[in-house]
Amino acid sequence: MGFLHFHYPAVSSTNDVARELLRDFPCVFVSALYQYRGRGRHGREWFGDLGQNVYCSLGIRHEHPLSAVEAASLLALGALALWDTVSRLTSTPELFLIKYPNDLLGRCPDGSWRKLAGVLVEQVRGTAEHVSIIGIGLNVRQKTFPPSLVHTATSLALLGFDIAPETALQSLKSALEALHTIPPAELVHRWRALLNIEGRRMVVSGKPGIWTARALHDDGKLELEQHGVRIFVTDGDSIRYVFS
Repeated sequence: MGFLHFHYPAVSSTNDVARELLRDFPCVFVSALYQYRGRGRHGREWFGDLGQNVYCSLGIRHEHPLSAVEAASLLALGALALWDTVSRLTSTPELFLIKYPNDLLGRCPDGSWRKLAGVLVEQVRGTAEHVSIIGIGLNVRQKTFPPSLVHTATSLALLGFDIAPETALQSLKSALEALHTIPPAELVHRWRALLNIEGRRMVVSGKPGIWTARALHDDGKLELEQHGVRIFVTDGDSIRYVFS
């Protein structure tokens, strides 16, 4: 059985609407043609034009507090669904990369990797219930970006794929529905394999030099090493992959 789907012309953000609907339903899928207060991690604005992209959220109400593995599996769920979607729609998985923990990058004609989609997982903890919301933004037909994003963002259209946003939305929803039934530990296992991050070199915000990824742990923490010193990160915005 598929998710209970609510679709709107415009909303403040699909995450906010999903949170309200979870007061009455245990699981909801919310989509919109436009978000006028869409957000990414750390309160950043998620930019996108009307009807050109995918804006959606999966809201889930839990009967108990989530374990570390269950919480990590929500990051995995968003990443795996995005990967399945673009792989199915374009048949060119080599042009895409999941950057820890769940950003989707696309390889542009000039060889650079730019952000194609992002996932924002929010946990709402109350005295009587525990709610998780997975918000996803996927740039589909967007062709222009503000100056602050023009060198870091891309879309399926800019990568050469003419795909209708409604087709991308349905494909993403189907991927989420299929993956949602998989046990959390298996989702984390698939996520680890998809990231293939062990040995990858990266820069860490606020720390000098190049760090190397050593392990992705079951709780979602990424272990990095530099000259025998090991640290853990959980925030993908604090790291930048070194591609050369």
